[in-house]
Amino acid sequence: MFKQHIGKTIGLFISQLVLLPEMLVFSDIIDLTQLHGTELYVVVGFYVFQTIVGIYFGNRYDRKAYVSDLIYQLKSKDFAISIFEKIVALVDRDDDSRLTIYLLQTKKNSPPEQRDTFEKLLVEETRKSDIVAKWSNDQYLIIAVENNAKPSTMIERIKQKSSLSFLVGYATYPVEGEQLQELLQVAKERMYASRTTK
Repeated sequence: MFKQHIGKTIGLFISQLVLLPEMLVFSDIIDLTQLHGTELYVVVGFYVFQTIVGIYFGNRYDRKAYVSDLIYQLKSKDFAISIFEKIVALVDRDDDSRLTIYLLQTKKNSPPEQRDTFEKLLVEETRKSDIVAKWSNDQYLIIAVENNAKPSTMIERIKQKSSLSFLVGYATYPVEGEQLQELLQVAKERMYASRTTK
């Protein structure tokens, strides 16, 4: 929770840190305890303004940090299941598009650092329109809408850049299945077949 508001917290801290020497300077010039009326409103208003400015810029930092985290965030299994039918509906309206799912499986008990780097790579090497989800502890699902006339090079790019070895299987809608579970079964069979042929 604190991470989400670190910018505002730091902004508030800095504004108060800057305000402290200002107040010390003011206290040398005038007696702050004797302020009243307009003078008091000016001092209080200045304090409030400076605090708001600190929080404002801190909030801008938090928003940028949140967007950055969101970019590299994998979707959940439940999200992938719920969004699949909507993507299918869009593909059905466009004869030039095809829907392909990719199932990737990494080695079990891979080092956390390598796994984090791999997950970030998956998001970087896919398009914003693709769905990248963590299917299980060592499996990842990519739902990609691709152009029929242009073969995808996504998996090849991931293989070239990944330090973590993985197996991959794929299936295409609607040729190899119309339901997600049907496509997953085909993708698993291809994935395990590639393992036995190595």
